[in-house]
Amino acid sequence: MTTTIGGRYTLIERVGSGAMGVVWRARDEVLAREVAVKQLITGDHQRAMREARNAARLHHPHAIAVFDVVGNDVEEPWIVMEYLPSHSLSALIAERGPMKPAQAASIGAKVASALAAAHAAGIVHRDIKPGNVLIGHDGTVKITDFGISKASGDGTMTDTGMISGTPAYLAPEVARGEQPGEASDVFSLGATIYTAIEGESVFGPSDNSFGLIYRAASGQLRDAKNAGELTPLLNRLLSKNPQDRPTAQEAADLLAAEPQPSQPLAIPEPRRRKPPNRRILVILSIIAVLAIGGGAAAAYWNETGGDSPTNQSTFPTEEKPRSFSADEAVAFVKGHYEQLPGNPVLAWQNFSGGQVESRADFVKRWKGYTSVQCTVLTAQVHSDGPRWIVPVDLALVTDIGKQATIHVEVAVEAVNNEMKIAKLTQTG
Repeated sequence: MTTTIGGRYTLIERVGSGAMGVVWRARDEVLAREVAVKQLITGDHQRAMREARNAARLHHPHAIAVFDVVGNDVEEPWIVMEYLPSHSLSALIAERGPMKPAQAASIGAKVASALAAAHAAGIVHRDIKPGNVLIGHDGTVKITDFGISKASGDGTMTDTGMISGTPAYLAPEVARGEQPGEASDVFSLGATIYTAIEGESVFGPSDNSFGLIYRAASGQLRDAKNAGELTPLLNRLLSKNPQDRPTAQEAADLLAAEPQPSQPLAIPEPRRRKPPNRRILVILSIIAVLAIGGGAAAAYWNETGGDSPTNQSTFPTEEKPRSFSADEAVAFVKGHYEQLPGNPVLAWQNFSGGQVESRADFVKRWKGYTSVQCTVLTAQVHSDGPRWIVPVDLALVTDIGKQATIHVEVAVEAVNNEMKIAKLTQTG
């Protein structure tokens, strides 16, 4: 069953998700074009409008364009954006390893130029990181996700004491609790370039966000080992004192002046399955006919001197399915329960087909709760064949104030290279 948003945008496939929302590839039925549609997890209409307004003010070849926002005060807000067939820079680093300095500088120059335009429009991005830098299949570079961006005149988003941004890319002053500004965007750009070249955060590897924030706040930066001639400029971008950093426009000019890569970074389309070899099809047809003769098939292979039936190199093969780590499975399960009870429609989409009740029943059940707290029993996470089993304790509060704690085992599996919940087993 297809889902259409705002009577116009038909969802095709889910292409990404993060702390701020879920992104779908969709079709604009009015203009007959592909778009990206983002649904905010929080259901915060004001945040959606702020993100849309801020991003819509920015028109730049290296920034994802915003076309529309759909929703009202009671519906979940959706932001309609330009769709770019792409990989994130973080995905490329994970897949291919660190980049050469020239390649990282080329990407950085384009990001910096978009930041300069944003700053000129009074917008601070506040979350520049490899995951928000998209590399198109043709090498196009664009920044995205203005989910926590702040424009001049907006209210403060950190009045509650929360730090906005991603710990591995925070400027020292932001990690200390100061308001993000244009200079902090430049530092995050430098931290992104550093990661592209070195393969790790400028604050060093860590699974502990608080440890990264501490090192960021105290200015414990690692020296680049592989940046070569780019090192002096990279150090300027990563200056502990915001006043010592170049502006985004200066950074764009300086990075563009660096030696450029011999070839632009291009991301080919996913490898498609090759058509079967005609000779193989003929042989397989003959084998099918001769198979009724018991050993006839083996005799055929031996007499013709054909390829050994155990040699599969001549047959088309599917791409190797992506395997997920235990940490990714745990993060996925945590994210699932963070969507509840407020966004049951969004949470329902985390299940693989046929493994859970209907959406209507799922939504109705979760509307009976006002609170859910999920504690992952990390020591008990284990694999079960291709699945990860993630045990959790759920502390629930119903709409009449009744409290309960249940133990659930969540089975997570890969479906079309995307994590899905295959099964829930309540054990207590």
